[in-house]
Amino acid sequence: MEAKLNVGILCTLALAWASLTLAEPSSAMDPHDELTRDLADIEDRFARDREDPALAERLADAYLDLDRPDLAVATLSTAAAPVQADPAVAHRLARAYEQTGRVADALAIAELATARCGRSIGTADSSSVTPIPERSCSERTYAALSMHRNALSRMHAWGVTDPRTDSRAQLAYSLSVRAARILSASR
Repeated sequence: MEAKLNVGILCTLALAWASLTLAEPSSAMDPHDELTRDLADIEDRFARDREDPALAERLADAYLDLDRPDLAVATLSTAAAPVQADPAVAHRLARAYEQTGRVADALAIAELATARCGRSIGTADSSSVTPIPERSCSERTYAALSMHRNALSRMHAWGVTDPRTDSRAQLAYSLSVRAARILSASR
């Protein structure tokens, strides 16, 4: 009787092992999908060239589109210093921090990105101490950075800890967009 039980257990274990070794790895992403191949290509290129801010932007945008802000934070945090200093890249990092619920960190990065972009285009409120970024920054980018910074400032002041679920986050963005419209209409 004991021998039959041991053989039964051994057969069960052998079947379980065989089924696990024949199973294909599961992934949330389809390896045959064009977007997955594009993401893999961008990841490979960025791994070889961490000095390209445009590539860092594309990779961060891809991660943010996939709702993986943690990967965007990890990627941009390990990028080269000149890439991290780029206002557009810093904006992606601020968005990623915001999506992970780190509003204070997002605000700090957004303020830095806005200051660097403002210095690049020579706004009246830009500090001469702020270094000029290597890539130029447009007025449109500056407006987007300012709106994002204003929304984050409101969220931080209101104590928003999870912008994804807190309705005050949407209100902060609405007020920031409204303020930008009023400002642009008054010019």
